[in-house]
Amino acid sequence: MNFKFWVEMMSETAAPKIQDRVREGLNRASSLVKEKDVSGAIEELEAALLNARSSPYEVEFATRVQLALTLADLYLSVDERERARLMLVEEAAFADKIVEITRLTGSAAQKRSAAGFRVQVRDRATQVALIGKQAPEISVKEWLMGEPVTLQDLRGRVVLLEFWATWCKPCGEMFPKLKRLDEEHRAHGLEIIALTRHYFAQRNEASSVEEEFNLMRAMITQHELKFRVGVAEDERLQATYGATGLPTLVLIDRRGIVRDAGPGGGDDRRFNELLLNCLEEDFN
Repeated sequence: MNFKFWVEMMSETAAPKIQDRVREGLNRASSLVKEKDVSGAIEELEAALLNARSSPYEVEFATRVQLALTLADLYLSVDERERARLMLVEEAAFADKIVEITRLTGSAAQKRSAAGFRVQVRDRATQVALIGKQAPEISVKEWLMGEPVTLQDLRGRVVLLEFWATWCKPCGEMFPKLKRLDEEHRAHGLEIIALTRHYFAQRNEASSVEEEFNLMRAMITQHELKFRVGVAEDERLQATYGATGLPTLVLIDRRGIVRDAGPGGGDDRRFNELLLNCLEEDFN
């Protein structure tokens, strides 16, 4: 295969027949979801993915990533978690190949684009793999709000982790929603923990670290947050939870089992139903 030719084709000139077929499948699936025909939408996307995999270098990478993420969400909506996990594992492996191709022959912009799309697939695969399993313990370097705590300490309460950053606009928009959830459900057993890390501060430069801490504290003050806010040591906690993209929410039930993990919204119907179900469950 001519890697140079494919890298150019991937970003702008993917073969129209296969590319158009996959796009049409995505569009039909979207219409079927609106008609509440989730099974039909899944069939459309499975057929589109089969087309994409049959001619893997004739579909734009961005389109294939959109296809995989949409199909994963639909699988989860009908409790087909294992199908979602296996599909995403395969797509993450394909994404690794694309990044390697662009590393060899792509432009700087193509390398950045491919790496970004790979992160989306990889993170979603990590998130889906966590659902139904014991939540990995969190490691926090410094607590900016609330007393130090571990997930083990919170067994018996419903925990909502939110990964955020000071520069992330959607994260700022998320805080009022989290504040509302905290006010409504804390008494019923909800424990919210907002987790961030240093992004701008240079290591071993105390002044830079403190400047970033001040930005974090300013966000807490601005939004009048009352729930726990912690700063992780580095990016490892985000990697563990597939939370490179921000904001990311992780819902953990009273037994410490991850019930949901994914891009933050905090107000969609599926998330609200899962949260209420977790709050209503007894801890045994």
